[in-house]
This record gives sequence, structure tokens and C-alpha cells, in this order.
Amino acid sequence: MCEDIRKERKRIGGDWAIASVAMNKEVRDVIRSVLGPDLVIVVLNMEEGDVQERLETRHEGQDVMVKMLMSFYKLCEAATEDEEQAVNVVVAKEMSREDVVDKILEITF
Repeated sequence: MCEDIRKERKRIGGDWAIASVAMNKEVRDVIRSVLGPDLVIVVLNMEEGDVQERLETRHEGQDVMVKMLMSFYKLCEAATEDEEQAVNVVVAKEMSREDVVDKILEITF
């Protein structure tokens, strides 16, 4: 995926926002090695109970799906202080999508 993004960015130009999961520092380092040092990685962090509640709402009656997604959540790590161009955004339960975007823009610009 990184190679495709790199090629298309070179072809089209401009600034890009890409949504994906980069579970830990090692994965983010690989992504950064392909996409370059100007890449800013935003890691969204949320309390486990709030994540579970959102998943149960989105996947109502699909307990196996919720359990699988929670297992994946537990593998994810916040950005570390020594990661260049990586920032953590704490998403509170009451935040809207717009609130999250505003917080990202506040931190990154």
C-alpha cells in the first residue's frame, strides 16, 4: 500500500490524508521509510471501554465480531515520545467526528 501511495503522490502531488491502521512503532517506521520524513502520523487513542461500547453499537448482535475487533484493539500502541512526526490524539467518548478532526488540525498545524 505504501508504494502505491508514494507513486500516486509523486504523480498527483499535493498534501494527502490517508486513514489506516499502523499498530505500533515498528509498523509506523516501515511506513515512514517508504513515504518519507515529512509524513505526519496521527494515532487515535481511546479508552478500552469506550471502544467496546462503540463497537457494540456499530455491530449490534455480532458478539464474535466485537470480540475479534477488541482483540485487535489490544495489539495497538500509542505513538512513543521518540517517534518523529507522530502525534497522539485522545478521542473522548463524547467527541464528534468534527471534534476529532478539529483536534487533529490543532495538533498538526
